[in-house]
Amino acid sequence: MMVKYCPRCGFQNPDDAMYCIRCGFPLTQPVNQPAAQQPPVSPPPYPQPPSAGGKKRGRKSVPIIGAALAVIVVVAALFLVLPLFHQTTPTKNYQVVLNLMNGQQYFGVPHVYQGDNGGTPTSQWPVYYGPNNASQYWSQGNINQPVLMMVPTQYNSGGAMFWSETYSGGSVTITMVSTFSEGYSPPADGLEIYLFLKPTMWGISPAYNWSIPYWSTKSIPYPSPAAGDVILPQSSTSYLIIQWDPVWQFAGATQSGATGQWNVWIVSNPSGNNAGFSPSPSPNLGGGYAGWDGIGTGAFKPNPGDRINITVTYDPSTNTLTGIAMDLNTGQSASFTLNLGNYYTPPGSGSYVFGIAGDTGGAYANWALLYVATTQQTT
Repeated sequence: MMVKYCPRCGFQNPDDAMYCIRCGFPLTQPVNQPAAQQPPVSPPPYPQPPSAGGKKRGRKSVPIIGAALAVIVVVAALFLVLPLFHQTTPTKNYQVVLNLMNGQQYFGVPHVYQGDNGGTPTSQWPVYYGPNNASQYWSQGNINQPVLMMVPTQYNSGGAMFWSETYSGGSVTITMVSTFSEGYSPPADGLEIYLFLKPTMWGISPAYNWSIPYWSTKSIPYPSPAAGDVILPQSSTSYLIIQWDPVWQFAGATQSGATGQWNVWIVSNPSGNNAGFSPSPSPNLGGGYAGWDGIGTGAFKPNPGDRINITVTYDPSTNTLTGIAMDLNTGQSASFTLNLGNYYTPPGSGSYVFGIAGDTGGAYANWALLYVATTQQTT
């Protein structure tokens, strides 16, 4: 297999990488995304109906004049309907951030990483395991499935990946497929999605790789009883963190007012070293906590090696977040819907930073990414 050597750090990248996996530097002679790449599709919740069948009927003759009239009617209807359809049908912009599934090693956008080890910055993770060394990650045997490991199997750690997005003002969806090879049962602590950061002290540039100004929760019981070591980057404006934490509803992580496995926080950290959370106190847990903690319905404990499909959508027209985490191996799921109300103002169009992360706390799992993509809908 051909490789591309990064001119900045010397890392050996796969031939189809457009940006260096290790430092995010643009690679020369970028290769277009393979046409075969498609977003992963969750299995349908029920069998699809069979295709229409039956005996073939014999053809009936149609008078020429009647056929001509039918054609005229159809064409006229198309001229009337198509302009309306064009005006009201939303368009979607789709961007694959990374795809390591089905033999791919595709990184499609400039990106930066940040690791945290109990409150101390580290460059030891996130780390990429390609086909040649993926077996070092997988504890189940000689597996060569590449992964981007966000955190190792240790307590109080976090790892994040960030990239830029030009937001058009419509609904936005982030989809990811994650896994882990070893950890506690349930694995801890969780996986995060970041929306609408406006950094002014850092950016999506190799100069900020593993050097983002941030604060972390360091596994303290705030803003949520179940959160782990979440990285909170600097941003001039408030942003959203949505976390799926499978510890919720298991291992003693139950509490009055907590019905599911999702945490949502509105984060403010303009200085980069002292983050705040809202709403505070927590609307569903009360004093001592912030944000919405343990919300939603459904709960499951994935097993090592399971593929976990997480999809989160923000709709500015209703100021609503929705999300679902599904174990693609077992079909179990956990979901939520949350109206942010007056706590959060829908952002305007413009340039933002989005992100994805994994973290551990009082328990752990070596969370890794296999696939990440964004979809934006515009009218």
